Amino acid sequence: MSNPLDPVRTAFDKAVGPFQKRHTLIAILKEEDVGKDRRAELVKESAQLEAEWVEALVGLRKVMDECPVLREKMDA
Repeated sequence: MSNPLDPVRTAFDKAVGPFQKRHTLIAILKEEDVGKDRRAELVKESAQLEAEWVEALVGLRKVMDECPVLREKMDA
């Protein structure tokens, strides 16, 4: 029997990945020795990761809304 929270865990993991990668890139951007070209590349990649993160958050919200365990807790 599968756990009803499994889809929520999967969607959460999918959302956490881009979030953590973006924070790593931001930390690199704060370093002083990052060249102009590398900085531009990191900014572009960071923007792409933010878009992926937002999309994953929307998916997480949908999965959470459909989860019977969470709906039950919210209604209580």
